[in-house]
Amino acid sequence: MSAVLVEKKELCYTPAGIAVFEARCHYAGQQFEAGAMRKIEFDFTVMSFADTAARLDKVELGKTLDMKGFIAQRSLRSSKLTVHITEFKIRS
Repeated sequence: MSAVLVEKKELCYTPAGIAVFEARCHYAGQQFEAGAMRKIEFDFTVMSFADTAARLDKVELGKTLDMKGFIAQRSLRSSKLTVHITEFKIRS
């Protein structure tokens, strides 16, 4: 998935010293559905840990990220979904 980094929180650390990155990204695109093009636009929460988190923290707002990862609940007690970034590239 590709999206623009629009907001990020200050990098924090778990009690075990693992870096945690949390941010918000914006996706805009089009998808073909039921014989017509449909405009898709939404914001979503992302997070990452360890080395990937430290690298993401250095990315400037407004940059487009090509990211890989997975979707999971924010926590065991939450029903909100978050994209966990495991790999990314900054699009030129």
